[in-house]
Amino acid sequence: MLRLYGYLDGLVPRKVVPLVDELSPASQSMVFAGAAPAPFISHPAPFSQALCDFTQRVS
Repeated sequence: MLRLYGYLDGLVPRKVVPLVDELSPASQSMVFAGAAPAPFISHPAPFSQALCDFTQRVS
């Protein structure tokens, strides 16, 4: 599982990232600096790259 977060997200604050890391140690998390709740809109290139990299690793 890949979990992508925005650093400035008020809906899912970044402080939950390590907590979810503990609950799902096989998952991978990434926090996008300067991004709010929708990093796929504000940071489309790095978001897409992270998604592509992940899908290549798990395929």
